[in-house]
Amino acid sequence: MIKKNQIENYEETSGIDTSTYAGKAIKAVKSKSRGIIGDDLLIFTLLDFMTFMMLNNKFASKGIFITSENREEKYIEMIESGEEDLINSLEEYINLLDKIKLLEEKKKEVDEIIFKLQCLKDYNEEEQVNEIIKDYLRR
Repeated sequence: MIKKNQIENYEETSGIDTSTYAGKAIKAVKSKSRGIIGDDLLIFTLLDFMTFMMLNNKFASKGIFITSENREEKYIEMIESGEEDLINSLEEYINLLDKIKLLEEKKKEVDEIIFKLQCLKDYNEEEQVNEIIKDYLRR
């Protein structure tokens, strides 16, 4: 029989009961990720984001729309234009895009770990949980 305080104290993280070994592991991974990703987010400021958006708008106003499919072609076009201001803006854009990609990669890594934990048949199987999280938590 389930006791009332068991229901009141029930907590989930990413759909897993935090009283299970996997639930505790997810909490540890999320805590670690806040430290890892948080440092990068402190470096990547709101000003960086606004600058990135303004550069995107600047390019769009010149008829330049950079996508993942045409990125290389558009970069070459911009460099070959010889417009120094445009080339400087492109360099700043690429530097900011690199910062964004780094954040995306780190977030994706955490999401993959959590997904693997969610796929476990037994959330209390310590050996399987440890195998999934060990490298990440050892950073």
